[in-house]
Amino acid sequence: MPKFVLSGQPIWYDKFGRGPHTVLLIPGAIGTGKSDFWIQLDNTDNEHHLDFEQFTFICVELPGWGRSAPPKRNYDSNVFKYDAQCCIELMEYLEYRSYSVYGWSDGGKVAITLARLATDGTIRSLILQGVFTYSSPYSSKHISWSRNIDNWDRKQLSKYIESYDGCRHRVAQLWNVHINFNEKFNEIFPDGILGPLEDGLRQVKPPTLVLHGDKDFFVDLDQVNHIVENVPNAKLIRFEDGGHNLHQTEPARFKQVIETFLTKH
Repeated sequence: MPKFVLSGQPIWYDKFGRGPHTVLLIPGAIGTGKSDFWIQLDNTDNEHHLDFEQFTFICVELPGWGRSAPPKRNYDSNVFKYDAQCCIELMEYLEYRSYSVYGWSDGGKVAITLARLATDGTIRSLILQGVFTYSSPYSSKHISWSRNIDNWDRKQLSKYIESYDGCRHRVAQLWNVHINFNEKFNEIFPDGILGPLEDGLRQVKPPTLVLHGDKDFFVDLDQVNHIVENVPNAKLIRFEDGGHNLHQTEPARFKQVIETFLTKH
């Protein structure tokens, strides 16, 4: 189980595949590869797993979550920048000089922050799914509803509990702290997570694919369009029947869409 230590902060990660195109996978809040991408990363009798011959996937566990804890996650206005910098230094440690980045949900916030910070051409392409850069009444209401983990899909919850060594209390505890942070999102990020547009979204240079499920319970289309309309080289693909976790409910189309995009970039 590999890890990288940065100034006392352990950053755990897993590696999948052996292909020439490296992709950094960033899970969502409190997530791991096991909890978020089990379909994409399990190649045991699973036709929907990602192509391990064409790509190499590095799946990180962000500071304070998964095995990358302790220490506790520091929820402040620099949280996504810190995550992004940890990811950049992890990939430098692994000696990847050029790679793509995929981020889901909060992992997408880290991914787009990383793409903004890495201005040296390191990032080949960027994929965002289920991401917003500012909160809205819609997202705030529904994210707060998820505070009680009894409201979660049972299979999804079981994957998180499994990732935390069977400790349901730990999952509930971490998620509660995360919801507290989200309820103050616009107070912490009054100009969005990247700040004013001219210095933020409009400076994200890599080719960018944005995936949105029209039935996303946590992210509305206006939030997605805000990204697509302001990132210079962004393309939106909508999944009519997809939700926030469209990669789990529509794995065949998800695989086709992202592998096609990555192959072109």
